[in-house]
Amino acid sequence: MDADPQPVTPTFRHLPVCFGCGAENPLALGVTNAATTGGAESRVRFGADHQGAPGLVHGGLLAVLLDEAMGSVSHPVSGIRLTTEMKIRYRRPTPIEIDLVCRAHVATRSEGQFSVVATIAADDDPELVLVEGEATFVLARAKARPLEASD
Repeated sequence: MDADPQPVTPTFRHLPVCFGCGAENPLALGVTNAATTGGAESRVRFGADHQGAPGLVHGGLLAVLLDEAMGSVSHPVSGIRLTTEMKIRYRRPTPIEIDLVCRAHVATRSEGQFSVVATIAADDDPELVLVEGEATFVLARAKARPLEASD
């Protein structure tokens, strides 16, 4: 475990309108992202508005938390990170109203893509894994644009 996460490295700039962490998005989940030695860490606390089953965090929101952390790992090539594949294993029910931490690190890396693994745990019990994930990302160097109706 890294004692002092630092702000995400300059090779990665998150968008202010991001659904997970965007400061300018009124619907953002409030995820915070930080670089760690060899990876990244994301933190959030989901409340009553984030339930799937009563008292439990909706699984889709846990997928967003995984995606935030895994997409925040350092890569020597700058660019927009696009998730091409994600696998999730929900190991235990995740209660609302607890501080969650997602820790991610690179499994494999090449010039244009990288694979990442991550876990989600309660901040006060980091050894008890609630969710595991792995994903593959590609780096897009062109500026992304919204899809048009004709696309």
